[in-house]
Amino acid sequence: MKFVHVADLHIGRSLHQHSLIDYQREALFQLLDYMKQEDIKHLVIAGDVYDRFVPSQEAVTLLDDFFARALREDHIEIYLISGNHDSAERLAFGKRLFEKNGLYIETELKKDMMFIEKDQTRFYLLPFFKPSAVRMCFDIDMPKTYQEAMEYYLKQQNIDPNYKNILITHQFIGGNALKSDSEMPLSVGGTEIIDPRLFDQFDYVALGHLHAPQSLLRETIRYSGSLMCYSFDEVNQHKSITIVDTDDMSVSTHELSPTIHIRKYKGLFKDFMEPDYIKNHHDLLAFELEDKTIVPHAIEQLRVMYPHLLQLTYPHLMGAFEQRHYTKERIEQNDFFDMYQSFYQDCTNLELNDQQLEIIKSLFEKVGEDNEN
Repeated sequence: MKFVHVADLHIGRSLHQHSLIDYQREALFQLLDYMKQEDIKHLVIAGDVYDRFVPSQEAVTLLDDFFARALREDHIEIYLISGNHDSAERLAFGKRLFEKNGLYIETELKKDMMFIEKDQTRFYLLPFFKPSAVRMCFDIDMPKTYQEAMEYYLKQQNIDPNYKNILITHQFIGGNALKSDSEMPLSVGGTEIIDPRLFDQFDYVALGHLHAPQSLLRETIRYSGSLMCYSFDEVNQHKSITIVDTDDMSVSTHELSPTIHIRKYKGLFKDFMEPDYIKNHHDLLAFELEDKTIVPHAIEQLRVMYPHLLQLTYPHLMGAFEQRHYTKERIEQNDFFDMYQSFYQDCTNLELNDQQLEIIKSLFEKVGEDNEN
């Protein structure tokens, strides 16, 4: 039996105030097209289905359309858990009705972990939970950390080794895993990190939370990653879906083919103004200008050619530089002109040229004349 593992759909997400709903629709239905082509009838979704606790109407409609095709047209069975972005109550609406159509949803921690048995394979559904949920579930004072909570909880479960056991969960597993800016921290101070060695009794662990596709310790403890980029620091990640064959527990991946990509480029302002510098002008773009001075109205000029330019930065001007510390005595010993030169250099990592110096001098002199009293 084969199944597809995905996670972190984040339906309803925006990137720099630009809605991604159309691109998410394309990705989700490409996923179904692939499963139909390969005749795969089981889909695992490891949390963060929505991007926020209260999803938009557009997001709810898209998920409804996705489920309708998957269940009614393609006859796919879906095993879904909630993530830290999801509202457990909202995502669980109608779950008993949906089970009759092959959609299995788990959003609450229970003493006995829910599982669905298919062809000598058991899919265990373990939604995102905090340590406090384990304390309440078992009426105990411990655990305090996510590691202790997961370890205690799994020890209470009876996992039958005569089955192929698949765990679906949404947590931060592995301290060395590759993280992205778009992921919401689960806690402060590293207490959310869970050791992947806790999952030795499972044949495959379908993880959600981190957006970069990656495996931990072994190929069968795996983050599928998000279906698409959700921040510009993810542009170099090869987004994919994960396919698992339970006959031999082999793992493979498949990359979807979006018509619009999220890209980041470096160059001078004059480079970007060349029509052939970037192939697809309609991608969602971030530019890093390597100019040493700010280009007036740069983003407005560039958006004429690149309508979906979402971010413009000057790495050279934002680079590391030595911070100056101004004591009261030092301020009293310096005139405003010297202080402005130091301030300008701190902010831009550049020195004022002669023409700029003359302009600043004249401005300070005029201000001094106007405010003599």
